[in-house]
Amino acid sequence: MASETIESLNEMTPGRQKQIELLFNLLGTPGDPLPASVYVYGDAATGKTQVIQGVLSLTSARFALVNCVECYTARLLLEPILQKLLDDGYNNEDSADKCDNMMVLVKQLRIAAHKGQLADDHCVIVLDNCERLFELGDHYFVAFQKLQELTSLSNLCVIFISQILPEKFCTVVPYIRIFFPQYNKDDILNILMRETPDSEDEKDLFKQFLVFFLDTFYLATRDLNELKHQMIAIYPKYVEPVKTGRIKPTDTHGLYKNIAPHIRACLNNVYLPGIGGTENANSKSETVLTTKILQSLDLPYYAKYFLIAAFLASYNSPKEDKRLFLKNHGKKKKRLVQDQKKENASKELLGPKIFTLDRLLAIFYAIMEEKTPLNANLLAQISSLVELRLLVKLGEDLDKPKYKCAVGIECVEAISRTLDFNVRKYMVH
Repeated sequence: MASETIESLNEMTPGRQKQIELLFNLLGTPGDPLPASVYVYGDAATGKTQVIQGVLSLTSARFALVNCVECYTARLLLEPILQKLLDDGYNNEDSADKCDNMMVLVKQLRIAAHKGQLADDHCVIVLDNCERLFELGDHYFVAFQKLQELTSLSNLCVIFISQILPEKFCTVVPYIRIFFPQYNKDDILNILMRETPDSEDEKDLFKQFLVFFLDTFYLATRDLNELKHQMIAIYPKYVEPVKTGRIKPTDTHGLYKNIAPHIRACLNNVYLPGIGGTENANSKSETVLTTKILQSLDLPYYAKYFLIAAFLASYNSPKEDKRLFLKNHGKKKKRLVQDQKKENASKELLGPKIFTLDRLLAIFYAIMEEKTPLNANLLAQISSLVELRLLVKLGEDLDKPKYKCAVGIECVEAISRTLDFNVRKYMVH
């Protein structure tokens, strides 16, 4: 019977057979003592919480699963645990002690064990996003690690779930670690195939689309949530010419050619919220963010100036910096005007140019009215822009990093308006 239930869980969560078997061996044998703590970790959208819930639902264990992100007070964290483990036998209205600290949790569990409420079954506490426990206090993480010892319950186990390596935490008791790697391409294909439309006519077309989709996006991201988001955004554009009769379902080349602009647009905006293929397919520049999306990012004050400086560094020639940003720059020779016009006409077609960190800082201080000192916090704004994919960092040279701006003039002008800054004044016309 156990093998059948495990097999059914393997079908629900492909690529997690090893983790399911290990968790089932740890938690699924009644009467055996449980480990004090199990640490489950891996990247986002790798099935950690789903697998643990699935394994626990196949066992006779009592379990309480709490998402620590939602628990901004100790009471919101601890009382649901008692209510789940005691089968709602813990009623905070009738109890004199409100469960708002770890001492009360330990006391209530010891009382329940003394009454025989927890004697027979395995009891498991699952703490999802466990790193958020430190917002309540450092002692909460340590107390949950030692909860089996504090309550004298050998059938009590705490499972920590996080995207952070266990070495980053202070561990006071031995623990079992279970790693969830990223899905491979076949596993992702099997998972996304569950989104197949009900229409018989579209089933083969959808699978054909997924193969092409993963061949393109698998190198850009392996985050299952992001892949689902992009798939939902692109697939309607893929089947649109088939539904209208413009392209036959068997004409794979025509379908790929039709969807290529949407694919490129989405690839440039992976992980950016609210962007789909339809929003960027007709954009003049596929790396340009819409004003709405950029405003939703709510960039810090100095980050906005860094983004403007990066745009100016990408689209202005370095030899123009002195004339644009210095007051006493001398006069521009008239014989160079005609050549300059020809050069400027092709700038937008050639795209953004690469610039150094030194040049970015020089332009930043030239356009800033407030001369803030250069420090680590200021440089961190540049790293944030890179993480948001508003800047592209090129190469791995730590001494002389180079960057390229990934936004267009529409977005920079929108940012400039929030600062009452005229970016056109510093652009070569």
